[in-house]
Amino acid sequence: MSKINISLCALALSMASAYSFAATPVTQGTVTFTGKLIADTCSIVSGDEDKKVTLPTLSTQTLNKAGAVGGTTTFNLSVESCPVGVTQVAAHFEAINSDGFNAATQNLTNSTDKASGGAENVEIRLFDRDGATQIPVGGTGSLFDVDSTTNKATMTYIGGYYAAAATTAGNVTAKVQYTLAYK
Repeated sequence: MSKINISLCALALSMASAYSFAATPVTQGTVTFTGKLIADTCSIVSGDEDKKVTLPTLSTQTLNKAGAVGGTTTFNLSVESCPVGVTQVAAHFEAINSDGFNAATQNLTNSTDKASGGAENVEIRLFDRDGATQIPVGGTGSLFDVDSTTNKATMTYIGGYYAAAATTAGNVTAKVQYTLAYK
């Protein structure tokens, strides 16, 4: 009987020991960043390095509640002189300064303030070429094929109004910086 008790005690201790190790939470980890830089780059076609996109004039009734989207407008960014080996290119969009975007919605904010005649509660949302997928500020749009004969590509994206809440009438201006990303 003592052999059975000793065996049961050993079994109970081993189970308790395993359980205590399993319950220990992991409190540290590692983040590894990898990437690649290339020496050559495509050239942005003249006129697209400072692209201006005019959105349509809309009524505030179109953007009368949070989450409403309107006035979506397609724009193109073209590149040329892409080096051999670059088969795809995309635009990576970044905020120009820390107050040029809403971290919660990942949209560009209106830089025209109310005192200067700016609309309130309106932002600019970037969309991928499908018109449905948001490109968050700090994100990269879809890749576009580089024509291997001409070494050119045209990237197509969409921008539009986004209501953070019911909007007020006024002017809207927003800027985003873009950098070329490759595959």
